[in-house]
Formats: sequence, structure tokens, C-alpha cells
Amino acid sequence: MNRTDPESSTTPVSLPEQSGGSALFGPAPLIEGEDTATYDELLVQISGAVKPTDILEEIWVRDLVDLVWEALRLRRLKAKLITAAAHKGLERILNPLVNWNKREELVRGWVARKPTVMIEVNKLLASAGLAMDAVMAETLSFKLDDVERIDRMIATAEGRRNAILRELDRHRRTWGQDLRPAAQQIEDAEFKVIEAKPGNKRSAA
Repeated sequence: MNRTDPESSTTPVSLPEQSGGSALFGPAPLIEGEDTATYDELLVQISGAVKPTDILEEIWVRDLVDLVWEALRLRRLKAKLITAAAHKGLERILNPLVNWNKREELVRGWVARKPTVMIEVNKLLASAGLAMDAVMAETLSFKLDDVERIDRMIATAEGRRNAILRELDRHRRTWGQDLRPAAQQIEDAEFKVIEAKPGNKRSAA
């Protein structure tokens, strides 16, 4: 059976614009601290770029949104992991510069962001020809296995995202529709940093 030109006869199906979703899709896969409004915005943007025309495309679009969100989440959490472990990097850097008691005192004060300790730590680093980059480099070395695992998870999410885009493309070839602009918009969306916004966060389960 011949298909009719979708531009003249098919009205795009719109996914639910709220993260609560429909009974079919369920709630958005958010974790503590993630912003529902930002997820909803991403859902609307990707749905608007792809313009799903049937239930299969609706499912693929929801999967695309979740995979883009997952990759962004993993990038954000990777940065947070490095920040949270920075005191370990500082311990390693300070080890040859001060004795054990002094090192512990400086690390505790640095974690607490005490101004006098921050100044003292910076002076110690400068005296050794170092800067905060050295601390973060040591932290990365300390957490390298975790970072590499997260990078593999990001690559997996992006691979699954690209596979869905290929499926959508195959699905639409007989309709004569070009998904390349939509695919570019989805890739561009991954450069947007998703930050938690006060007053609209999902509570922990």
C-alpha cells in the first residue's frame, strides 16, 4: 500500500509536555536534585525537532530524551565526583610539603573553605611551583578508574541515542523526510548543562 505524503496529510503526534507523562511512558527518570522543568523543556525541544508521527516515533523520541538526559547527567556527576574527591588530591600534593598533623589540619580547613587555610594552602602550593590544577590532576589520578567507567557509560548512552536516530531515519525513508536537522539539534542539546533549579526538584524515592 502506498503511503501518503506526511506533509500534506499527517499531523505530528506530540508527546506529553510534562515529565509526569502518560500512563504509557510513566514519570520522567529523574534522581534527587534534578529539575523537572529542565527535563520537560528538553522533552518539548526534542519532540518539536523530530515531530513524531506515530506511536513508534513517540516511543523513540521518549527514549532519545532519556538517553540525552542520561549522558548529560553522567557528565555532570563526573565533574561532581572529581570535586567531591578533591581533598584526596590535596592530601597527596601536601604529603611531601608538610608533616602528617599539619596536612590533616590543612585538608580539614580547606574542605571547610576556611579563608585563612585557603590562603595558606595556596601559598604552600606556590612555594612548590604548583597551583590548584595540580590538586585536580592528583584527584583525577585517584579517581581515574571511576572516571573511565563513567566515560564508557556516556559512550554507551550516546551509542544507543545514535542507534535510535538511525531507526527513526529508516522508519521515515519511505516518507521522504530528512531527520538530519533534528539529529543535529539533539546533538547540540547535549552541550547544555543541566543544573538543579530551586523549588522544582524531584524528591528522593
